[in-house]
Amino acid sequence: MLTVNRILNKNKGFTLIEVMVVVVLIGIIASSIQFNFFGERPEDVLKKSSYQFAAIFETAADYGMLNNIELGLVINEDNYQFLGYDGVKWSEIAEQDWLTKGQLPSQVEMSLQLDDLPIEEPLLFDSSIIQEKDEDDFSAREKDEKEKKLIPQVYILSGGDITPFSLTFSYNEEASLINDVDDLAYRVSGLYSIPLTIEGPTLDEE
Repeated sequence: MLTVNRILNKNKGFTLIEVMVVVVLIGIIASSIQFNFFGERPEDVLKKSSYQFAAIFETAADYGMLNNIELGLVINEDNYQFLGYDGVKWSEIAEQDWLTKGQLPSQVEMSLQLDDLPIEEPLLFDSSIIQEKDEDDFSAREKDEKEKKLIPQVYILSGGDITPFSLTFSYNEEASLINDVDDLAYRVSGLYSIPLTIEGPTLDEE
């Protein structure tokens, strides 16, 4: 006698469009998680920030593979943003708000590490190939300067490869002065492919 799962598997499958819709929905849900600090332990705030980032990153990697898009991640101290590569330059991905800038809670900051990883490799993209050159036009040079600021530090290729990286979530100096949180941190690491690994709330000295 066929089980329910076997019957469902036999008679129903998922189209690529359906899978893409699910991926986008997961991304929207992951990016819309709201932080509630009232009554939370300090380590819980860092945990939510790191796990939310990891969920969005892994969903973005799936989105890039399904849509054959090269993605890049720009990391700042208190926010991050995913960009798409159109063959010429990096830019925001239209109609995908969940891939736009992710803002950290005011007292949390990030630090990105690309060096001292187990395997040393050059960047998957040469950033010089996406810098347009127009020495005679001031407006074009000004535009280039803005675009250079959007060059990712971490690359997510459509084939599933990613730049090895380690991203640490910790409390900023202002928060550390108020609370004893210097020893709290979460680290999200990726080594060439997803899934990412998460360590915390305390990290071993390296």
